[in-house]
Amino acid sequence: MKKFAFLILSLINAALTAVYVALSPLEIVPMHYNINGVADSYSTKWFVMLMPCILIVLGIIYLIYSFVAERHEKLLKNQKYVGRIVLGLFLFFIILFWYLTVICISGATKMGNAFEYILTAAVGALMLFISNILPKIKQNSSLGIKTPATLSSETVWKKTHKLGGYLGVISGAVMVILAIVGMIFKLNGMAVLFGGLGLFIVVACIIPCIYASVLYSKEKKTNLNCE
Repeated sequence: MKKFAFLILSLINAALTAVYVALSPLEIVPMHYNINGVADSYSTKWFVMLMPCILIVLGIIYLIYSFVAERHEKLLKNQKYVGRIVLGLFLFFIILFWYLTVICISGATKMGNAFEYILTAAVGALMLFISNILPKIKQNSSLGIKTPATLSSETVWKKTHKLGGYLGVISGAVMVILAIVGMIFKLNGMAVLFGGLGLFIVVACIIPCIYASVLYSKEKKTNLNCE
Protein backbone atom coordinates (compact mmCIF):
# COMPACT_ATOMS: atom_id res chain seq x y z
CA MET A 1 0.00 0.00 0.00
CA LYS A 2 2.91 2.37 0.77
CA LYS A 3 4.02 2.30 -2.85
CA PHE A 4 0.67 3.85 -3.88
CA ALA A 5 0.70 6.53 -1.16
CA PHE A 6 2.43 9.29 -3.15
CA LEU A 7 0.28 8.71 -6.23
CA ILE A 8 -2.89 8.86 -4.12
CA LEU A 9 -1.69 12.04 -2.39
CA SER A 10 -0.85 13.64 -5.74
CA LEU A 11 -4.31 12.79 -7.12
CA ILE A 12 -5.98 14.27 -4.03
CA ASN A 13 -3.81 17.39 -4.38
CA ALA A 14 -4.78 17.69 -8.06
CA ALA A 15 -8.48 17.39 -7.18
CA LEU A 16 -8.21 20.09 -4.49
CA THR A 17 -6.31 22.34 -6.89
CA ALA A 18 -8.97 21.84 -9.57
CA VAL A 19 -11.72 22.82 -7.12
CA TYR A 20 -9.77 25.92 -6.04
CA VAL A 21 -9.20 26.94 -9.66
CA ALA A 22 -12.85 26.31 -10.62
CA LEU A 23 -14.09 28.57 -7.81
CA SER A 24 -11.99 31.50 -9.04
CA PRO A 25 -14.04 34.14 -10.88
CA LEU A 26 -11.03 35.02 -13.06
CA GLU A 27 -10.59 33.22 -16.36
CA ILE A 28 -7.30 34.79 -17.47
CA VAL A 29 -4.53 34.98 -14.87
CA PRO A 30 -0.76 35.67 -14.74
CA MET A 31 1.31 32.62 -15.71
CA HIS A 32 4.83 33.98 -15.58
CA TYR A 33 6.70 36.61 -13.58
CA ASN A 34 9.98 38.21 -14.67
CA ILE A 35 13.14 38.60 -12.59
CA ASN A 36 11.62 41.68 -10.93
CA GLY A 37 8.55 39.72 -9.84
CA VAL A 38 6.23 41.46 -12.32
CA ALA A 39 3.72 39.45 -14.37
CA ASP A 40 4.73 39.40 -18.05
CA SER A 41 2.63 36.54 -19.42
CA TYR A 42 -1.06 35.60 -19.05
CA SER A 43 -3.10 32.49 -19.84
CA THR A 44 -6.24 30.58 -18.87
CA LYS A 45 -6.47 29.79 -15.18
CA TRP A 46 -6.55 26.06 -15.94
CA PHE A 47 -2.94 26.24 -17.06
CA VAL A 48 -1.92 26.08 -13.38
CA MET A 49 -3.08 22.43 -13.35
CA LEU A 50 0.28 21.58 -14.91
CA MET A 51 1.84 21.95 -11.45
CA PRO A 52 -0.21 19.23 -9.67
CA CYS A 53 0.27 17.07 -12.77
CA ILE A 54 4.02 17.15 -12.10
CA LEU A 55 3.32 15.57 -8.70
CA ILE A 56 1.19 12.88 -10.33
CA VAL A 57 4.12 12.04 -12.62
CA LEU A 58 6.42 11.90 -9.58
CA GLY A 59 3.98 9.54 -7.86
CA ILE A 60 3.88 7.28 -10.93
CA ILE A 61 7.69 7.23 -11.15
CA TYR A 62 7.95 6.23 -7.47
CA LEU A 63 5.32 3.53 -7.98
CA ILE A 64 7.29 2.05 -10.90
CA TYR A 65 10.51 2.28 -8.88
CA SER A 66 8.87 0.42 -5.96
CA PHE A 67 7.78 -2.46 -8.18
CA VAL A 68 11.28 -2.68 -9.72
CA ALA A 69 13.00 -2.43 -6.31
CA GLU A 70 11.02 -5.39 -4.98
CA ARG A 71 12.74 -7.56 -7.60
CA HIS A 72 16.27 -6.21 -7.16
CA GLU A 73 18.10 -6.61 -3.86
CA LYS A 74 20.49 -3.71 -4.56
CA LEU A 75 17.57 -1.30 -4.91
CA LEU A 76 15.54 -2.81 -2.08
CA LYS A 77 18.21 -2.08 0.57
CA ASN A 78 17.73 1.68 0.07
CA GLN A 79 14.03 1.72 -0.76
CA LYS A 80 12.92 3.21 2.57
CA TYR A 81 15.41 6.06 2.15
CA VAL A 82 14.18 6.70 -1.38
CA GLY A 83 10.66 6.86 0.06
CA ARG A 84 11.73 9.48 2.60
CA ILE A 85 13.48 11.56 -0.05
CA VAL A 86 10.40 11.41 -2.29
CA LEU A 87 8.30 12.50 0.71
CA GLY A 88 10.58 15.50 1.15
CA LEU A 89 10.25 16.34 -2.55
CA PHE A 90 6.47 16.03 -2.33
CA LEU A 91 6.27 18.44 0.59
CA PHE A 92 8.65 20.83 -1.17
CA PHE A 93 6.65 20.88 -4.39
CA ILE A 94 3.28 21.08 -2.65
CA ILE A 95 4.38 24.17 -0.69
CA LEU A 96 5.93 25.75 -3.79
CA PHE A 97 3.06 24.90 -6.15
CA TRP A 98 0.32 26.01 -3.80
CA TYR A 99 2.08 29.33 -3.21
CA LEU A 100 2.35 29.87 -6.97
CA THR A 101 -1.23 28.70 -7.51
CA VAL A 102 -2.62 31.17 -4.97
CA ILE A 103 -0.55 34.01 -6.45
CA CYS A 104 -1.60 33.23 -10.03
CA ILE A 105 -5.29 32.59 -9.33
CA SER A 106 -5.52 35.78 -7.28
CA GLY A 107 -4.51 37.67 -10.42
CA ALA A 108 -1.59 39.39 -8.66
CA THR A 109 0.48 41.37 -11.15
CA LYS A 110 3.45 41.65 -8.78
CA MET A 111 5.11 38.90 -6.78
CA GLY A 112 8.00 40.91 -5.33
CA ASN A 113 10.88 39.19 -3.53
CA ALA A 114 8.64 36.97 -1.41
CA PHE A 115 8.91 34.03 -3.80
CA GLU A 116 12.73 34.05 -3.72
CA TYR A 117 12.71 34.07 0.10
CA ILE A 118 10.20 31.20 0.26
CA LEU A 119 12.09 29.23 -2.41
CA THR A 120 15.40 29.70 -0.57
CA ALA A 121 13.88 28.55 2.73
CA ALA A 122 12.10 25.61 1.08
CA VAL A 123 15.24 24.44 -0.76
CA GLY A 124 17.27 24.81 2.44
CA ALA A 125 14.75 22.77 4.44
CA LEU A 126 14.65 20.10 1.71
CA MET A 127 18.46 19.86 1.60
CA LEU A 128 18.59 19.70 5.40
CA PHE A 129 16.05 16.86 5.37
CA ILE A 130 17.82 14.89 2.63
CA SER A 131 21.27 15.48 4.17
CA ASN A 132 20.04 13.95 7.42
CA ILE A 133 19.23 10.76 5.48
CA LEU A 134 22.51 10.75 3.51
CA PRO A 135 24.74 8.91 6.05
CA LYS A 136 22.22 6.04 6.22
CA ILE A 137 22.28 5.27 2.49
CA LYS A 138 24.10 2.04 1.68
CA GLN A 139 26.63 1.92 -1.16
CA ASN A 140 24.93 1.83 -4.55
CA SER A 141 25.26 3.30 -8.04
CA SER A 142 22.00 5.27 -8.20
CA LEU A 143 21.52 7.20 -4.94
CA GLY A 144 23.90 9.34 -2.91
CA ILE A 145 27.32 10.91 -3.56
CA LYS A 146 28.44 8.80 -6.50
CA THR A 147 32.08 9.29 -7.51
CA PRO A 148 34.69 6.76 -8.65
CA ALA A 149 36.14 6.96 -5.14
CA THR A 150 32.92 6.31 -3.20
CA LEU A 151 31.85 3.54 -5.58
CA SER A 152 35.25 1.82 -5.30
CA SER A 153 35.42 1.64 -1.51
CA GLU A 154 32.69 1.04 1.05
CA THR A 155 34.80 2.75 3.72
CA VAL A 156 35.19 5.86 1.59
CA TRP A 157 31.45 5.76 0.83
CA LYS A 158 30.51 5.70 4.52
CA LYS A 159 32.96 8.43 5.59
CA THR A 160 32.08 10.68 2.65
CA HIS A 161 28.33 10.38 3.25
CA LYS A 162 28.81 11.04 6.95
CA LEU A 163 30.70 14.27 6.19
CA GLY A 164 28.28 15.17 3.39
CA GLY A 165 25.37 14.68 5.77
CA TYR A 166 26.85 17.01 8.40
CA LEU A 167 27.79 19.69 5.87
CA GLY A 168 24.44 19.39 4.11
CA VAL A 169 22.49 19.86 7.34
CA ILE A 170 24.60 22.91 8.26
CA SER A 171 24.39 24.56 4.82
CA GLY A 172 20.67 23.74 4.53
CA ALA A 173 20.05 25.41 7.89
CA VAL A 174 22.11 28.42 6.77
CA MET A 175 19.91 28.74 3.67
CA VAL A 176 16.78 28.86 5.86
CA ILE A 177 18.42 31.51 8.07
CA LEU A 178 19.48 33.51 4.99
CA ALA A 179 15.88 33.51 3.75
CA ILE A 180 14.60 34.78 7.11
CA VAL A 181 17.32 37.46 7.34
CA GLY A 182 16.67 38.48 3.72
CA MET A 183 12.97 38.86 4.39
CA ILE A 184 13.50 40.87 7.59
CA PHE A 185 16.08 43.24 6.12
CA LYS A 186 14.51 43.27 2.63
CA LEU A 187 17.66 42.06 0.87
CA ASN A 188 17.66 41.28 -2.86
CA GLY A 189 15.72 38.03 -3.23
CA MET A 190 17.73 36.67 -6.16
CA ALA A 191 21.01 37.39 -4.35
CA VAL A 192 19.76 35.51 -1.30
CA LEU A 193 18.59 32.56 -3.43
CA PHE A 194 21.73 32.17 -5.55
CA GLY A 195 24.00 32.95 -2.60
CA GLY A 196 22.38 30.15 -0.62
CA LEU A 197 22.51 27.71 -3.52
CA GLY A 198 26.17 28.55 -4.20
CA LEU A 199 27.03 27.97 -0.56
CA PHE A 200 25.27 24.61 -0.54
CA ILE A 201 26.94 23.43 -3.77
CA VAL A 202 30.43 24.30 -2.51
CA VAL A 203 30.03 23.10 1.07
CA ALA A 204 27.76 20.07 0.70
CA CYS A 205 28.66 18.85 -2.81
CA ILE A 206 32.18 19.86 -3.86
CA ILE A 207 33.93 19.46 -0.49
CA PRO A 208 32.64 15.87 0.10
CA CYS A 209 33.75 14.88 -3.44
CA ILE A 210 37.25 16.25 -2.80
CA TYR A 211 37.28 14.52 0.60
CA ALA A 212 36.32 11.21 -1.06
CA SER A 213 39.18 11.50 -3.55
CA VAL A 214 41.70 12.21 -0.79
CA LEU A 215 40.45 9.28 1.29
CA TYR A 216 40.58 6.89 -1.64
CA SER A 217 44.11 7.95 -2.57
CA LYS A 218 45.27 7.31 1.00
CA GLU A 219 43.48 3.96 1.03
CA LYS A 220 45.17 2.87 -2.20
CA LYS A 221 48.61 3.88 -0.88
CA THR A 222 47.97 1.94 2.32
CA ASN A 223 46.95 -1.16 0.38
CA LEU A 224 50.02 -0.93 -1.86
CA ASN A 225 52.32 -0.62 1.19
CA CYS A 226 50.69 -3.65 2.78
CA GLU A 227 51.41 -5.69 -0.34
